[in-house]
Amino acid sequence: MTEQRVASAAPDGISTPTLLLLVESDRNRELLTNQFSDVAVQTHADDPFSEPTFDLCLLDIQSFQRYREQLEAEKEAAEPTFLPYLLLTGTHSPDDLSSAITDTVDEVIQRPVSKTALNVRVENLLERRALSLELTRQKDQSEQRFKTLFHASPDPVLVGTADGIVTEVNSAFTTTFDVDASTVTGASISTLQLSPSTAVEQFHRQMTGDASDTTMVEWELENDTRLVTELRTASITDRDTDAERIGIFRDITERIEKQENLERQNERLETFADTIAHDLRNPLAIAIGQLSLSREGDTAEHLDSVERAHERIKQLIDELLTLAKQGRTVLDPDVVALRQAVETSWSHVDSHEATLTVDIDPVTTVLADEGRLYELFENLFRNAIEHGGETVAVHVGTLTDDRGFYVEDDGPGIPPERRAEVFEAGFTDAPEGTGLGLSIVQQIVEGHDWNISIREGASAGARFEVTGIQSA
Repeated sequence: MTEQRVASAAPDGISTPTLLLLVESDRNRELLTNQFSDVAVQTHADDPFSEPTFDLCLLDIQSFQRYREQLEAEKEAAEPTFLPYLLLTGTHSPDDLSSAITDTVDEVIQRPVSKTALNVRVENLLERRALSLELTRQKDQSEQRFKTLFHASPDPVLVGTADGIVTEVNSAFTTTFDVDASTVTGASISTLQLSPSTAVEQFHRQMTGDASDTTMVEWELENDTRLVTELRTASITDRDTDAERIGIFRDITERIEKQENLERQNERLETFADTIAHDLRNPLAIAIGQLSLSREGDTAEHLDSVERAHERIKQLIDELLTLAKQGRTVLDPDVVALRQAVETSWSHVDSHEATLTVDIDPVTTVLADEGRLYELFENLFRNAIEHGGETVAVHVGTLTDDRGFYVEDDGPGIPPERRAEVFEAGFTDAPEGTGLGLSIVQQIVEGHDWNISIREGASAGARFEVTGIQSA
């Protein structure tokens, strides 16, 4: 094989294009070789495809017939990258060519042909070749990045066809589920030897579904180890019949177990509170009955303190029950009108001569458990009245620099050194207080995943700010 290289301008993506010249006539081959000044020309020898590195093949019909099998093989091997063939014909019209030729070559040009026309054809084909090479490079780069992320992912990952046949799994998958990649590859997801079978069925449905989705799947591993995963599935190609889907398993076992432990703790706490309430209410009912009978005698004035003590016990029972139930996380909040919640809560409180000012737009809404939001405001209002007196002024509004609201009074306020302890259960300096109201407030705030802080109000009173609220 002889080669002539001329360093000159080339289409982007090909440093110096290479043209394979397959022409039977020695004279024509020589003329064509001398015609191209911007490509490296390879003229054929006995085996022109021994080192196939060309970007364009220029050939005549005789060479096509001689090298047909090699040409077709090179074309197929190059796919999906474009490898152009330009056919030179003499007396044959393009319309007279066989389908075997037209199905393989990309363009046909008849002799005699001007140098300019031939160069334009060659240049256009090489530009298409360069663009195809760049697209292939980008595709290969993307695939390589995907493979790197795929195998480096700490989460188990499985790739499968649209009908649920496993095409690839990463090392995290084989390690987590104790399977061999060669065993599961090519098998249906529905036949995977994983436990329990209901989880396998759920996984198969998720991977063969049309929509991308997220679901929770629980597995039983070796030694009765529990694995709770969040399964995310999505399509990774846009081809209809050959579309592949990817499934990624995120280990959420610890999170689920913490949630379950919290639920069990809350259940135990509620049971404990119910038991205390039951044990206290029976003697309380008897004492109240005896008190009523005693009032018929002359000891009524001496029993007033007993009645107040009973009311105190009843208040403690109610607030203990409320406190026990506020630890639950809010999982399904509703849209609540904030101003209406404030005004309704105020109507539930014995406000005496206290006043309420609300600076909240009526259309403002928040995502919250409505009943627990009412309890939050009610306890903040009672706290203001207990510490600020029956004529205290309470002001409620929204915060401008953060998502949230504030409840402020003009009472004596809370010294900075005591603000950290006011939320502790049982802490109070009010004669009639239980010390549970602000603990209930904090539990409600934490149940919503909000934040609460205490500041000094505009009138030196207490200002409670609740932030981190998601607006509706």
